[in-house]
Amino acid sequence: MRDTQINRADGGGTVYGVMGGGSINIHGTAEAAPSPAAPEVRIRVLMLAANPVDTPRLALDEEAREITEKLRLSQDRDAFELVTRWAVRSSDLLQHLNQHRPHIVHFSGHGDRTGSITLSAGGGDSRPVGTEALAELFRVVRDDIRVVVLNACHSAAQAQAIGRHIDFIVGMRTRVTDESAVVFASAFYSALGFRRTVPQAFEQARTALMLHGLADHDVPELIIRPGADVAGTIGG
Repeated sequence: MRDTQINRADGGGTVYGVMGGGSINIHGTAEAAPSPAAPEVRIRVLMLAANPVDTPRLALDEEAREITEKLRLSQDRDAFELVTRWAVRSSDLLQHLNQHRPHIVHFSGHGDRTGSITLSAGGGDSRPVGTEALAELFRVVRDDIRVVVLNACHSAAQAQAIGRHIDFIVGMRTRVTDESAVVFASAFYSALGFRRTVPQAFEQARTALMLHGLADHDVPELIIRPGADVAGTIGG
């Protein structure tokens, strides 16, 4: 599970290793750099969040807010669409992935040392989903998915398994604090919004953790599938 600390979202982070919801359209403001015309196919980011009542509270709303804000202020803000789904159950996974056909899947919630992530079971209860089940999920619905981010404790094992099917997977080697999870995510998506590659975005996100003085900057890990285009950006 993620450790809960004071939640701050004024920075970013990275990761490099083996190398209720809604749709949020990112709009620019006067502070943001000029954005080129939006492409015909937008980059869909599907954020799946789960924090059942019987698990410690996490700052998932802060994480969603920071991702939204960083994309909104990025150069390619009109190229991204963020879709959030809350209180996700195991029965929802295929539905959401089929419905939205995302390019990036971002999971926020709890993970444990057994290699499971924790989803909702309804009625406030939690239900673990194991490593092999997650790997099989992404094998059968990989479609347009280029990146999977598992922003949960002890998710490195899941990342390794999913890495057989998806180009880029971010996982956490051990426990990660709430503050670090928010900082890492905000910096990662900010970099993607400024046309950085996934490895570059990962490194910037981890650097952001260091700039914030967070001790778990070495917890994130990036798994890169052999043959993946490490020099290209998600938007092409």
